[in-house]
Amino acid sequence: MKTVYTLLTMLSVMSLFINCNNDSSNEEEITGTAAKGIITLSGEDTAEIGTQLEVGDINYGRKDLTGLDETIIIVPKGAKISEDAPDLPLNDPDYVESIISFEDVENAFVIVLGQELVSMVIVVNGIERRYICDSLFETSIACGSIVLDAEAKQSTLSNVTVKNVETGTILTMNGTVSW
Repeated sequence: MKTVYTLLTMLSVMSLFINCNNDSSNEEEITGTAAKGIITLSGEDTAEIGTQLEVGDINYGRKDLTGLDETIIIVPKGAKISEDAPDLPLNDPDYVESIISFEDVENAFVIVLGQELVSMVIVVNGIERRYICDSLFETSIACGSIVLDAEAKQSTLSNVTVKNVETGTILTMNGTVSW
């Protein structure tokens, strides 16, 4: 249950960006079906969380979940993101489970990635770690190089740094994902 609350917290952080984003674009929602890619990790926390995240599903343009049009949500192999808009309020404890089905909730991750921000939860053996970077609103450390190309249905991370919100340790992320 704690894992669900952490994932809910991560989505709540992203919903804060809704209030900061004045973009009234009505861009059509696009969802992914052929997600693939591996994100490699380096940094102090990799002793506990590992050195790579294998992509299972990606959804693009889910403003209903992230608050921003041009973001992707990435979940691990074996997980699936619902294409339907959530019917529960954000503060409902079952919110995350209503939109993401995990094969193993004790070992999972959710990454919300935009051109200039990352909000991520990694759960290993039931232990959760939350990370964030923000070059857009400057509420955390700068992210580094994130290329989000909706037309090519691809995102490339080059030395993207994210900060553990509890300990302050830094993870560096590299890789290319596509949907």
